[in-house]
Amino acid sequence: MSRSTSSSSLPIELTREILLKLPAESIVKSRYVSKLWSSIITDGYFTDRFETRSSTRPSLLMFFTKRDRVFVFSFPQHSKNSNETRSYSHKVDSYHMKYPTGCNFSITESVHGLIYFRESTKPVIWNPSTKQFLTLTKPIEESIYSVIVFLGYDPIEGKHKVLCMPCYNASDECRVLTLGSAEKTWRTVKTSYKHQAFYKCTGRCINGVLYYVASYFEDESESYIVMSFDVRTEKLACLDSDNLMGNDDGITLWILKDAEQHQWSYQHFVTPFSRSLKKIYKLYGVNDDGEFIFVQSTFLKSFVILYFDPGRSSLRRVEFKGVADEEFRFKNGLGNKRLRALFSFPNHVETLTSL
Repeated sequence: MSRSTSSSSLPIELTREILLKLPAESIVKSRYVSKLWSSIITDGYFTDRFETRSSTRPSLLMFFTKRDRVFVFSFPQHSKNSNETRSYSHKVDSYHMKYPTGCNFSITESVHGLIYFRESTKPVIWNPSTKQFLTLTKPIEESIYSVIVFLGYDPIEGKHKVLCMPCYNASDECRVLTLGSAEKTWRTVKTSYKHQAFYKCTGRCINGVLYYVASYFEDESESYIVMSFDVRTEKLACLDSDNLMGNDDGITLWILKDAEQHQWSYQHFVTPFSRSLKKIYKLYGVNDDGEFIFVQSTFLKSFVILYFDPGRSSLRRVEFKGVADEEFRFKNGLGNKRLRALFSFPNHVETLTSL
């Protein structure tokens, strides 16, 4: 019996449920098994079910580059109900592949499974689950290094949008591009707030709204603000806040209580780190349990993640052993030194979005 005949003998509902249990990489490969499987996997109902399941199991995605290759690792993002200190020796999901030449991995975040980074002249979108890269058209005539680009996601319509604006001068407009749309040109969106986005600001997309820090200019005076971009309606708004930048001693957290009234609450936490640890670990974000995630800037054979719970002022350590052991290093020509230039993306979810 052929593979195609065997697969078609199962009820479609059962085949769909079996496929939904597979990781994204296996699902992508399964599209080539038969026309039936391809139609199931590319159906909107299937992709919605898969992404709903994936959203309940976020991971910490980490990668580093070596020459023309990117090495990708996915670590489970354990809940804070785990033991304070845990060590794991099981196999970590990983792969490596070539990436477009001339890429510059700028500060960014994983937005519903997609990651933005910058090529030498054009912005690039990456789907780590499907291993696809998409080079976008140039948003403006000037150099790509004169603009800042954010990635947003609208959960209602299920669309990713790219937001682009100048970063070296104030502007009252930005450019917007919808991924997957038949219209592949950048649209201009105007706002009444002349502002300048911070070049090193990552931006955060939460429930369909993209937030980023900017300088606001009015009557020759400058103030710090938080700008919001509604991904679905493409409306820009300004959220006032005082002393937004805080200080470098510990972690300063601003919580938006009421967007319409511009009400914020302020909290400051002192991390229980020694001075030596602060040089090794970098803050990369917050998980769904409200823990701050600190990741090593370099690693040798094992990889350590620190989770700081500000409510309990507690710290737990999770170690993954055998991430880059001797066999892995020898096979990929990585030598025996510590691996550097790590990029980490907490709360990453797998997506089958095709680029």
